[in-house]
Amino acid sequence: MSTRDESRHEIRREGVAVSSGIGIGRAYLVGRDTLNTPKHHISDDECEDEVARLRRAIATADKQLATIKKKLASENDYHIISAHQLMLHDEHLADAAESFIRTDKICAEWALRRAADAVRVVFEAIEDEYFRERKSDIDFVCERVLRVLLGRDVGPINPNPDAVVVAYDLSPADTAQLHKSAIAGLLTDAGGRTSHTAIIARAHEIPAVVGLEDASELIETDDLIIVDGTSGVVIINPTPATVSVYRELQRKEAADDAALLSNRTLPATTKDGVAVNLFANIDGPDEVDASLAYGARGVGLTRTEYLFMTAGSMPSEEDHYQSAADIIARMGGLPVTLRTFDLGSDKLSRFLDASLEEANPALGLRSIRMCLSDMGMPEFRKQLRGLLRATSHGNTRLMFPMISGVEELRAAKAVLASVKAELAAEGIAFDPAVKVGIMVEMPAAVLVADQLARECDFFSIGTNDLIQYTMAVDRVNELVSYLYEPLHPAILRLIKMTADAARAGGIPVTLCGEMAGDPMLAPVLLGLGLTDLSMSGVAIPEVKSIVRQLAMRDLRALGDRVLGLASAVDVRQAVVDELARLGVQWS
Repeated sequence: MSTRDESRHEIRREGVAVSSGIGIGRAYLVGRDTLNTPKHHISDDECEDEVARLRRAIATADKQLATIKKKLASENDYHIISAHQLMLHDEHLADAAESFIRTDKICAEWALRRAADAVRVVFEAIEDEYFRERKSDIDFVCERVLRVLLGRDVGPINPNPDAVVVAYDLSPADTAQLHKSAIAGLLTDAGGRTSHTAIIARAHEIPAVVGLEDASELIETDDLIIVDGTSGVVIINPTPATVSVYRELQRKEAADDAALLSNRTLPATTKDGVAVNLFANIDGPDEVDASLAYGARGVGLTRTEYLFMTAGSMPSEEDHYQSAADIIARMGGLPVTLRTFDLGSDKLSRFLDASLEEANPALGLRSIRMCLSDMGMPEFRKQLRGLLRATSHGNTRLMFPMISGVEELRAAKAVLASVKAELAAEGIAFDPAVKVGIMVEMPAAVLVADQLARECDFFSIGTNDLIQYTMAVDRVNELVSYLYEPLHPAILRLIKMTADAARAGGIPVTLCGEMAGDPMLAPVLLGLGLTDLSMSGVAIPEVKSIVRQLAMRDLRALGDRVLGLASAVDVRQAVVDELARLGVQWS
């Protein structure tokens, strides 16, 4: 602690805790250089030049966001940045600003600010918190264009390692480029639990507190900061005694994590000897080492669309082959499941000449439907060639997403057979007996699971989409997100039906949605008959700890009991009571 720290008083602020963990570091202030918007009138002759200048600035801002998007691995971050790109061209912002230039004869900066202010007023009048917070998106988009107009730097922020990033608010584009390994914490004056900053901080496991109101005014660059993302407390210039307390809490957190990690080489076996397989969900080769470090016994889901989302151009057959072969090699003989690309027209069309406007992409031409369409077929065949070539390197399975019934499965398998024949004719090596399975992620597939089980080698239950399609709910829509309930009796019954159909058909079944990685939900899944779970690698140690404290006979009884309950609340309480009765420790 420096003399400068000792000369300042400790200040405590309490905000909204949005991402757990404790971060201690030096303040790195972002965005304090507030932009002053030039305001001057122009002549009639200057109007079109000013409109052209605004359009060029918007186009430049669009390219900047596209560049940021290419570097993102998270699908959620990708969607947020895409939304900002759409907002750039929205008639209420861009067209309105052009109109102000022509009708009121004002400069582009002033016109843009007036257009943004008008849009913000509409958002501020909305009572719903989630939509009201979207007004900050207008500010982020407006500021990005203004910086281009003014020639101000809009490059990435580059905090020192272990810094605590402090801002009035951070744009999604800035937040998405921050990672746990690069900073100690994050705090903002604005925002709430549903703000983009909060969503991205949780996804990146960065301790974060938002809604602090005036913290960025109090804090100076290099101030020592403690961020408690669990309680929402932020401490500015903490005393040595306070630092000592929080260092101890940090050590305890690290010790708890280490204790969980210490079981990485132990089997995930229940107390009565039933083996449970815990696999990792990954996007690409870079995540393999971390997954193995957390104790993954294989890859249960490879989201191969990662290549499409991070590449500047359409991935080639060689790209697909190299990525898959790299994953298989790094797993050292452990099983790897490769899912063919799960993309909609909204993402794929940016690479293609064709474009498709869909009112509801989630129910439209996406996933296997896109693969089997004229638009997606060339890319599907190209990917299958690359993935099949990779199967020659080890223990690999191929999986088709979003299968709705037997005809769709047969169509996909026919394309696979055609590609196999093509490779065989060319003398290219691949595993001709590679196992082929499907994602069961819609009620239609569950209802015909007995038929599907006869025509594929394995099932994988995708609970994220299964819940969405069963409950008819968009989980990122805060108006209805309360309906996104994994423990709803309908979801549990669909999972049970799928597991039973797989067992009757003599094929294995894995569950690879977010449910698998929730230590409180894992006992329910095991009780419903699942013994293969695939999750984010970081969740494996805690789920394994739970598995090792339980006996399958108790879990089966729990599974039978929850299937007869009427509501998710009842199910959750039953699980809590059972874990308490058994003395199981979980967080």
